[in-house]
Amino acid sequence: MQATIIGAGIIGLCSAYYLQKEGVEVTVIERGDISDGCSFGNMGYMSPSHFMPLASPGIIAEGFKHILTFYK
Repeated sequence: MQATIIGAGIIGLCSAYYLQKEGVEVTVIERGDISDGCSFGNMGYMSPSHFMPLASPGIIAEGFKHILTFYK
C-alpha cells in the first residue's frame, strides 16, 4: 500500500510516521523546508467539545465565546 501526504507539519509528519510503522510506503510532499511551515493551526478545525466535556454547565455559551474570539 502507498500513501501521499501533503504538508510536512506536525500532523503530516506524525501521520507519515505511524503509517510507515504499519508498513505503508509513504511520500510526504512539502513546498518548502520541513521547519518553514506553521503547525499551530493545522487541520483547520477546532471544537470546544474536544477540550471541554459537553456535560459541563454553560458549555454552549462557552462554545459561542470561543467561536467569536479571534486568534491574536
